[in-house]
Amino acid sequence: MGVLKGVLKEELQNSLDMRNWYQEQINKIKGCLIRKKIGRRYYYYLVKRQGDKVIFAYKGPVSSQIKEAYLKQRKMLKKYQGLLLRVKGQINFLRRALRGKEAV
Repeated sequence: MGVLKGVLKEELQNSLDMRNWYQEQINKIKGCLIRKKIGRRYYYYLVKRQGDKVIFAYKGPVSSQIKEAYLKQRKMLKKYQGLLLRVKGQINFLRRALRGKEAV
């Protein structure tokens, strides 16, 4: 049973490292580009969160290359958020498994 606990502890440490790495990648993302319609015109804003506040920064005219870059960034954000959610569930499972008593 000691070998199994050792494997679970190692897997828990790997999961904790993955969680930290995913969180770092999410924090590196600058924000999302959104389009607002004001009157009859469209304006582009960079939206990001700083603590509890959501900050909108006007970007001005935006080229298609910049739009594509922000779209790719948004896809990566969604991917990392999904992976982070999955690894958090795995961490909870491993902690519950390690908390159990050993059978004699």
